[in-house]
Amino acid sequence: MTEFLSINYTIAEFLGYKMSLVELLGTVTGILAVILATQSNIWSWPVGLVNFVLAFILYYQVSLYSDMFLQIYYVITGIYGWIYWYGMKTEEQTPITLLTNRGRIVHIILMVIGTIGMGYFMSHIHQIMPSVFPTPAAYPYPDSFVAVLSILANWMLAQRKIENWIVWIVIDIICTVMYWLKGIQFFSLEYLIFTLMAIYGLANWIKLYRIRGEDVRM
Repeated sequence: MTEFLSINYTIAEFLGYKMSLVELLGTVTGILAVILATQSNIWSWPVGLVNFVLAFILYYQVSLYSDMFLQIYYVITGIYGWIYWYGMKTEEQTPITLLTNRGRIVHIILMVIGTIGMGYFMSHIHQIMPSVFPTPAAYPYPDSFVAVLSILANWMLAQRKIENWIVWIVIDIICTVMYWLKGIQFFSLEYLIFTLMAIYGLANWIKLYRIRGEDVRM
């Protein structure tokens, strides 16, 4: 099983790019989970859990350690989001809402502090635990920025806050570039698709919010 999940286990080749099984499955489950999330569909959570496990394996192999550790958080919030959405029986009980101004300020502060702290740790992780992480982290600060933003965005998604899609758009653009440079081009294209989906998700959630007769002020 370990061999099948190796990034070196090629199952297809496109224009000279070798596709591994773990990258293919991770891409498919990731896209499906986001499609379901844009529709506010509860099945986005269990599909997402499968994607998180596959992504954890892939990111370790390409030394994107911040993204790798992020998947552990995703599993926890994925289970929480699944339970939270399942426990709410109607749309009226699970309204789509906006963050307060205070909430936005708190999120920005957490973003800055989290990125600096995680980025510093990840840039030295190969020295702290060389037996587990034999190679230095790739793009430690940009990767950490993505990880911190993803934590905040995923929490806002679970809480059904409209701003989660704005943050996902920023994340997806950065990942599209970073993954292409790292050599996992299929994941890069996936995140380009995610960018478009996040834009649609933002528009769709604003529409659902307005249907409730509330005035959206972004």
